Amino acid sequence: MNKLVYFIAALTIVFASCKPNTGYNLKGTIADSAYEGTMVYLQELTDSAIVNVDSAKVIDGAFSFKGKNDSTVVRIVTQDQKVNPQNRYIVPVVLEPGKIELTFDSIITVTGTPLNDKYDSFRAGEQRTIITNLDKIMNDFGSLRANGELTEEKNQELMNQYDVLMKQYDSVNFNFTKENIQNPLGEFLFVSNGSSFSPEKQRELINLAGENLKAKPVVKDMISYLDNYENVAIGKKFIDFTSKDVAGNDVSLSDYAGKGKYVLVDFWAAWCGPCRREMPNVVNAYKKYKNKGFEVVGVSLDQSKEDWMKGLKDLNMTWPQMSDLNYWDSEVVNLYAIKGIPHTVLLDKEGTIIAKDLRGNALDSKLAELMP
Repeated sequence: MNKLVYFIAALTIVFASCKPNTGYNLKGTIADSAYEGTMVYLQELTDSAIVNVDSAKVIDGAFSFKGKNDSTVVRIVTQDQKVNPQNRYIVPVVLEPGKIELTFDSIITVTGTPLNDKYDSFRAGEQRTIITNLDKIMNDFGSLRANGELTEEKNQELMNQYDVLMKQYDSVNFNFTKENIQNPLGEFLFVSNGSSFSPEKQRELINLAGENLKAKPVVKDMISYLDNYENVAIGKKFIDFTSKDVAGNDVSLSDYAGKGKYVLVDFWAAWCGPCRREMPNVVNAYKKYKNKGFEVVGVSLDQSKEDWMKGLKDLNMTWPQMSDLNYWDSEVVNLYAIKGIPHTVLLDKEGTIIAKDLRGNALDSKLAELMP
């Protein structure tokens, strides 16, 4: 009988040791004493909101979370927003088996398990170097402006440096996300930051992603946008739509496009500051080229007809206009994959898209090339 008991006990130990370790132990410290006695929250980024899944009190500058997951997941750790709402840290942490250490200090670190170590190394290396250089440019800009030493030449130099660094920042983030797109960390980064990538890079990542990621509502929306974006890419024929003209009559883009003229489709709104600043360039182009086979068709995203009419008058827009007065709910927003306005699409005489978002001198240069 005793042998049977020992045998069962031994089997229990064996089977217990074969079970995968799904437990995580997250220990954190906060250097700022202002957070003593406050709460730290473990949050989940769901398809529709950020929800609290656990909380812990900061005692003697430390806090901890323990738990088990069926699979590795990414959660967000954030501090009490009441202490310093302007400088509250929100830190992604991979909850994978093992001991995880999170430090809130002048530099935030998350270490102890494979994916956390990997992400921490990336943030401390390539990403931090670029951010440090961007901060230096902004500080130089501020100092020069405050001292009255910001010349046009120096301003352009700093802007060029800033643009180069932002491209590098985008590139390293994309590469890291791509490298990890098949694991929970890469999926989280794509869902939370994927919209910052170009449509071409978004499509590349989606093609590499697993079916679970593709099924998420935010990714489904992104796929829908990319499909629309590719349908109105340069080299594609324009997509027709019907709306109302200023007199309330039905009018279609095909009434103008593909009729033997170059057509600039200008998506704008009277409430849009950048649109108003750019409009003089469109007005000048229209005056200069309208007798050479050039037409402009304005498509307004206004809500009020009164505002629309006033905008036309204020901005001296004398070319054909269309609007369903549905603001961002207008069908053209999805149809032409519009993320912001002003947004322009230039069509050739047959109605093929040959350029997009030409502004200022770029618009005049392109038209001069087409209609010398």
